[in-house]
Amino acid sequence: MSTISKKFETKASKEELKKYINTKVLSRQELAPLINSKVWDGDVLTIDSKFGNGTVTLLENEIEVTIHLSMFGAMAKSAIESSLDKGFKELPPKK
Repeated sequence: MSTISKKFETKASKEELKKYINTKVLSRQELAPLINSKVWDGDVLTIDSKFGNGTVTLLENEIEVTIHLSMFGAMAKSAIESSLDKGFKELPPKK
């Protein structure tokens, strides 16, 4: 099974990161049909989707993303990584 594991540094706090993910990522209508479930448990978001399942862990000034890709997700791995990179580049960088 293929896995994506990424870290993104930012100046944003955990609360700001959670708000960003809820309002700018999870609210996107084009993602709704692809996501089976999404659950926050404190600072960890667990997602199950057609591409695979994984977690987004919020730390102070950092996000850790781990996705275990399904066969369908493995075929789209580079596109998924590119989308993650693009989406999280909008966060303020860590100084």
